[in-house]
Amino acid sequence: MTLEHGGNIAAAASRFNIPAAHWIDLSTGISPWIWPVPAVPQQVWQQLPYPDGQLELAAAAYYGCQREALVAVPGSQYALQYTPALLPAGAVAIPQRGYAEHRVAWRSAGHRIVEYADSAALRGLVEAGSVDHALVINPNNPTAEIIPARQLQDLHMQLQQRGGWLVVDEAFADICAAHSLAATCPQPGLVVYRSLGKFFGLAGVRLGFMLAPQPLCQRMQALMPPWSLSHPARWVGEVALRDRHWQSGQLLRLQQASAQWLQLLRDCVPRLRFVATALFVTGQGEANYCQALYQAMGRRAVLLRVFEAIGGSGLLRFGLPLPADRDLIAQLIREAVEECECIGN
Repeated sequence: MTLEHGGNIAAAASRFNIPAAHWIDLSTGISPWIWPVPAVPQQVWQQLPYPDGQLELAAAAYYGCQREALVAVPGSQYALQYTPALLPAGAVAIPQRGYAEHRVAWRSAGHRIVEYADSAALRGLVEAGSVDHALVINPNNPTAEIIPARQLQDLHMQLQQRGGWLVVDEAFADICAAHSLAATCPQPGLVVYRSLGKFFGLAGVRLGFMLAPQPLCQRMQALMPPWSLSHPARWVGEVALRDRHWQSGQLLRLQQASAQWLQLLRDCVPRLRFVATALFVTGQGEANYCQALYQAMGRRAVLLRVFEAIGGSGLLRFGLPLPADRDLIAQLIREAVEECECIGN
């Protein structure tokens, strides 16, 4: 099964017949500011990437977890794809809206999917004993819902007491570390995924981490062939994770930009209800209107992410633009909104 994801400029260029070089991509939650990758030493390119443990030590220090609770993987996508097969088959609670690869992976591993709409519904499922495991995306991609760490810990305790697992995808959690469970790892029955792609703006490096009890980390490590991570990816990851000065500046920059972007979108698109994380803003509204706005922006070479309608309600994700592009994009949004004004009236 092939799923559609954000960031596919080549597909958008073909769909709207506009050359790829002309596009502005707002379809992902990847930071528009990239960690400034320095020149990679020549020996890093020449040597095979035998792990020396330095990347893992840097990651453990960054996430605040124990070193033995962590395994580096070629993107958090890799970990989420293979983890379900390592857990006892059962019923798993999965968000109705969320990164769709989770659903595919759990179903392929023989688990039964039980959907939940929000954190209250999830709590009801767990308290009723209706599920064996629970998958949480925190913050959720794309709804932007954040479940507080204390509530997650309570859910984990209930599931673990019954032999179940709580799996938390924290690909966007660098922006809300207070709600992360990373620093509590390892714990029985808890798995956390982290990514270098979103906050650091390094999606192309394909580097992530699975935080879990050591036996599960070892089983994940055994699934990976030799040299699954390139040496440049390991080197870049280690240096980026140790760069605390840049990280502090990046967090402040993203928070300020997100607040400004949220206000601009609320002013420009009054027919959508907006919620935000520091990496993307999501608008919810009538499904036909969302689809029409997606198409109108596409005709203007601005790629948004439109999500499948549920109960007549649609979602649009607006990733953060660089400040230099904001005025131009705002004007294009106003034009697109005016074009779509008749939709739903």
